[in-house]
Amino acid sequence: MARDEMYDRVVSGRAWAEFCDALKAAGDLVQERATCDLDRIEGYRYLSRLARGGLYSSIETGDVRFPLLTAMPDQVKIGSDNPDSLYMSGNIDGRLNYRISGHRGTVHYLSFTAFTGNYGAGRDRLGQAGFLHGSDLIVDDDGRFEIFVGPERRGDNWLQTSPEPSLIAVRQFFLDRDNETPVSVRIECLDSYDLPPPLSAESFGRALESAGAFVAGCSAVFSGWVDDLGANARNALTTEAGPMQGAWGDPNQIFRHGTYDLADGEALLIEFTPPECFYWNFQVDNRWMESLDYRRLPITVNKHTARYEPDGSVRIVVAASDPGFGNWMSTDGHRFGAIGLRWNQAVTDVEPEVRVISV
Repeated sequence: MARDEMYDRVVSGRAWAEFCDALKAAGDLVQERATCDLDRIEGYRYLSRLARGGLYSSIETGDVRFPLLTAMPDQVKIGSDNPDSLYMSGNIDGRLNYRISGHRGTVHYLSFTAFTGNYGAGRDRLGQAGFLHGSDLIVDDDGRFEIFVGPERRGDNWLQTSPEPSLIAVRQFFLDRDNETPVSVRIECLDSYDLPPPLSAESFGRALESAGAFVAGCSAVFSGWVDDLGANARNALTTEAGPMQGAWGDPNQIFRHGTYDLADGEALLIEFTPPECFYWNFQVDNRWMESLDYRRLPITVNKHTARYEPDGSVRIVVAASDPGFGNWMSTDGHRFGAIGLRWNQAVTDVEPEVRVISV
């Protein structure tokens, strides 16, 4: 598209109208896939969160010459977001060279990933170009580090990129968030650029397109994934990879996904003996694959917070109210939704026993 055509689309309001049309189309999907009023209410809230996250990422932090590594706005939840995690990301150009610098902190798990594509780009355009595990990160005596990011190896810490449009993601998993310090990071482009130019119609128009595609892509992909799980893993957990798991997942994790579908007086009992692993957690999500409100209710448990049985096994009970045994995970008024179980750096996989019980 010629620059003057984008200019006309932006100043005439057509680009904004097209962004709004993308939001309206995503609203139609909520009506199509929700099965109850609570799903619909949360579905529209989900779209508002995605719009907030997409606009922030595309417009406020989208300049690949002057990138930022930041967390999504609070409560923007995507794809079974881990309540124990702090996710940070930044847009880059995979052909350029960057430096990430910072302090390691004390967070339990840390990784850096260079992704290609985005949720609106189509599944065949998603992938990982590079991965750096926190245990492989070389730090100085004060805990400080530098990571060189680019297509060619450089320095002790290197995160490889590819020529496609890219995203840097920083994953942090906390076992005890109150007593662990998150990593501090900043990123800079090492290629020479002048100061950022004034906002242009071209950059703003492209950012609106990207934000609209983000809302449409996320809502379609993850609600579709829950539909598939509802058909194939109802009141069960499966390791079958989802649409984004291979391309965008953490290579150190084994992730089991499933759904719960419970009538009044029913609960889902999950029993397992955790494998030897660096980290594990279980969580309860809604129909849109958002973690439920962990600020209010117990909807997640991990290796550190779990109540173990005398033999070292774990019993998790997904139910509307506390059954008085095991680790209660609240459904927070939902009859149907998604569930997830992660092993991180597990020596072996363990298949949990999952069944519906009366409570």
